[in-house]
Amino acid sequence: MMKRSYGTPAEVPTNVQVIAPATLSAGYTFEASYNSVTFPVTVPQGGVTEGQRFIVPFLPPTAVAKAVPMQSDAAIPTGAWRDSLWNCCAFGPCHSHFLNSWFCRSVLIGQLLTRMKMDWLGSLQRRNDGNDDAERNYHQGWRNSFRNLILLTVAFYLLMAVTTTPQTMDPSMQSPFEDQAKTNNDASQPYQYITYNDLSEVDKIKYNLNGCISALFSFYMVYILAKLRATTRRTYSIPEENCLCCYQLGVCGNNTRDGIECCGKIENREDGVPIGWEDVCCSIWCSMCVAAQMARHTVDYRERRGACCNSVGVYGWDEDEAYANCSLEGEGVGEGAVLVV
Repeated sequence: MMKRSYGTPAEVPTNVQVIAPATLSAGYTFEASYNSVTFPVTVPQGGVTEGQRFIVPFLPPTAVAKAVPMQSDAAIPTGAWRDSLWNCCAFGPCHSHFLNSWFCRSVLIGQLLTRMKMDWLGSLQRRNDGNDDAERNYHQGWRNSFRNLILLTVAFYLLMAVTTTPQTMDPSMQSPFEDQAKTNNDASQPYQYITYNDLSEVDKIKYNLNGCISALFSFYMVYILAKLRATTRRTYSIPEENCLCCYQLGVCGNNTRDGIECCGKIENREDGVPIGWEDVCCSIWCSMCVAAQMARHTVDYRERRGACCNSVGVYGWDEDEAYANCSLEGEGVGEGAVLVV
């Protein structure tokens, strides 16, 4: 006779991959979070180094069961990016997010800032409460991020046009490089190059202003993109995987938890979001791909229709959608962030 047994079968632990928050010795215990459940992790024999990944079993508690709404396939992924950094043409070269990332990057960045409820200076402003109208209005500043980015970009190009200096001199004027000048199709009109010393005093001022404005705007775009990427990673528990060797230099930060120290200590920052070396490097060298990847991560364009010119870059966006199933509260990336194996 077949013997039957009744009761609830034992749950099989889920293997999860833990990213070490620091260099730790064997036996050290720290807390990690998986599916909004915090559990202890003990460092295995031999210890671990910062950023090292190791597998541990995760057994969710069964004492209390809590019903949660089922997530749709369009839910924003956590633990890893939705797709590759180089997947810009996933929806074709005529898709709104690709066109904006290539030709109007500041438009796409403004849309992403609005999605993530960040103001045009990169501050996270999720709180809507406050003791007075002034405080509540301050935390609503993210609503103007798209508009502010557009105005800033227009102002930049206007200033660049106003401060532009002539690239060539009038053919009737003498140039120290006339003997070496190239000529265009009309041999009687020499194409003469000029140096900084050949400029008038007014043009020298315009030249210097042009360079300063260009440098400041470029720095701002790198900073705001790096801050936006860092906030996106922290919100969706996406750890740094590249450029970790920069932390070994010990120049501006020693670990992924604190990020780059020149951006301020994490405990002194209101939003508590550290900018990592990966964020900075990607923003400098791959700004187009970085902006496009964040756009695809926060919206599933297979389910939603993209928009070129509205404040969020997609139709039917709910203002709390980016934070519907995640939170910045508690421990973030670098403090035991886990990925499912």
